[in-house]
Amino acid sequence: MKKPAKGHSFSVLIPDGESIFALKVLRCLGKIKGLRVYVLSSNPLAPIRFSRYCSRIITYIEVNDTDRLKAIRNAISNTKADVILPVDVKTIRLLSSNLKDINEITAIGPLPDVDSIDIADDKWLTFNWMKEHNVACPATLLYEESKEFHEQLKDFDFPVLCKPRKGSGGEGIKKFDDKESLLTYCSSNVNQGDVIIQSFINGSDIDCSVLCKQGEILAYTIQKRFVFAQKPVLGQEGVDFVYHEQTWNIIKELVKKFNWSGIAHIDLRIDEKDQDVKIIEINPRFWGSVMQSLFAGVNFPYITCLQALDYKIPDAEFSTKRTIQLRSAVKIILQRSIDPKRKDLYFDHIYLNEMSLKDPLPFFISKYPWLSDKLIKKKPA
Repeated sequence: MKKPAKGHSFSVLIPDGESIFALKVLRCLGKIKGLRVYVLSSNPLAPIRFSRYCSRIITYIEVNDTDRLKAIRNAISNTKADVILPVDVKTIRLLSSNLKDINEITAIGPLPDVDSIDIADDKWLTFNWMKEHNVACPATLLYEESKEFHEQLKDFDFPVLCKPRKGSGGEGIKKFDDKESLLTYCSSNVNQGDVIIQSFINGSDIDCSVLCKQGEILAYTIQKRFVFAQKPVLGQEGVDFVYHEQTWNIIKELVKKFNWSGIAHIDLRIDEKDQDVKIIEINPRFWGSVMQSLFAGVNFPYITCLQALDYKIPDAEFSTKRTIQLRSAVKIILQRSIDPKRKDLYFDHIYLNEMSLKDPLPFFISKYPWLSDKLIKKKPA
């Protein structure tokens, strides 16, 4: 396929507009002047449809991967999109397994191979891969009603986390302080082989987002969740972008040993005892805080498109900044007025979570679905 000349605007197709991360990716692309973004979605009422940054939406009925791939090929043909940018695991895997065919009709950024995706998307396979390749990670068992499992559990340190092998956003994760309560829960609520039991590391979370090509990191951000220590009611409502050398070193090791290509968001934990960093899981897709990465100076969706077109990626060094939600900012401002000497009471940027003042319609559609019928007539597929 003929690529647009350098310096000229290009068009992008997001092939999985139904993904919960697709709207965030679209808004990152919307920051680039002149960029046209088309969306393919199996959900005709997906909120992304009503975004001001969506140039056109195409919908289809999905029954299986064959239908999905056919719809993607048709959407590329109809829109003449210069780049296709998959967002979520299912579509990334589908395109990776059909990469040669897709490359004949449009440009696509670096993708992991199918085996790597399958390992990263399964917490038990991830643990076994990291253990085999000597990458630091917490002790982990696969839940089974077997003598071997019960013997191994005897020597396991508690508390532990019980996690589904697949999933994201903390969904389905439960913490147990003793063996008896863990086994009681598992015997009644989960199937053998469906969950892992993982040692809980007392410490703090730290995450790293990356864009890679064949084991080389092209761009990255490192972030810690912002917690207002003296006011825990605020919860984890912000992000501190930081440089953390041990995290950077272990991520470089992981990416190189995996020979990773494409984007990924890696969850890690800093042990409060020895400050060692361990990798918890790998998410082979875009992530919920991708717009916060944008504020820190790295527009991952855009530079992925540039990489697809073999364009030079601009310097993508991230800034050490703090971005927080509006309600946290209000509380910090109030606290700062009471105690102006508190150095930890600051922020660099405010965001509104799912709401966007420049792009409000998707938020209101998600809250009031009955509005969609009227708006669809104004903005048809």
